[in-house]
Amino acid sequence: MYHNYDMNKILEDLRSDSKKNLILDTDTYNEIDDQFAIAYAMLSENIKLLALTAAPFENHRSKDAADGMEKSYQEMIKIRDFVDPDGKMNIPCYRGSKNYMPNIITPVMSEAAENIVRIVNETDGIVYVAVIGAFTNVASALLLDPSIMDKMVVLMVGANSFAHVDCNEFNLAQNRSAARVIFECGVPVVVLPAMGGTQNLITTNAELEFYLKGKAGKLGDYLCEIMNEAEGVPEEEGNVCVTKTRIIWDIAAIAVLRGADEWTGLNVVPAKTITADGKWCDLNSGRNMLYADWFRRCAIMSDFYTVVRQGGLR
Repeated sequence: MYHNYDMNKILEDLRSDSKKNLILDTDTYNEIDDQFAIAYAMLSENIKLLALTAAPFENHRSKDAADGMEKSYQEMIKIRDFVDPDGKMNIPCYRGSKNYMPNIITPVMSEAAENIVRIVNETDGIVYVAVIGAFTNVASALLLDPSIMDKMVVLMVGANSFAHVDCNEFNLAQNRSAARVIFECGVPVVVLPAMGGTQNLITTNAELEFYLKGKAGKLGDYLCEIMNEAEGVPEEEGNVCVTKTRIIWDIAAIAVLRGADEWTGLNVVPAKTITADGKWCDLNSGRNMLYADWFRRCAIMSDFYTVVRQGGLR
């Protein structure tokens, strides 16, 4: 047991200079922020990225959950290979669930879930598992082998702030059963809420191109390209300037591992779960969780650009 389920001990580890073991579970093709998070994690000197796992998603960019997962798998490989074209970092990628958990007791088998279990069991020290898509793969891993709770901590980019009307942002709403497993099974959880939290992590086309265009290799140019595809370039309509911004939600999980004390308002709070309709409710278990109620946007974005620009040209 590496953390004794002591959230103060976990907070101390997050604040320390120790190198953090990380598995990144991502719906990479869903938006564009996952690509930023993968690059940030791969290039951060204080993070040992153990694996990338593809999460399912279903929206206008996929025909169903399985298609979303496969597209995410292919996109994560693309980003990995931009950062590490020679494969020297040896970061494996695994396909995840093709559908969502139907209830809180039935895992969905996938190579992602199976390898999360294997990697956590084989790794010395705490393994942080950042869930930046639907929570299906990680919840399934916890059901397949509950003993991994002794060694892992879930960084959850999802739900909304406690003050928000509900938790039904995209990641959580896709598979509430999986979210309940993570909240209720006992694994230590760090909640990085969307609305009222990571929504502050915005950037612009102009900022992105200023720091990365032609300055961070193929990776930097690709991040600029997908930003322009997603938001369009800044424009003027007559004499009116039309600004464009994008929230880069998912880099919050990496930022917590790099500057927990300076960049995020992490606090130990009583553990919560969600209701059937996706609203916060007290777990009343005697356990605690970590919850971030603010993020320093400029510090986090500055670090992201610095890390990617320095690493993208190596």
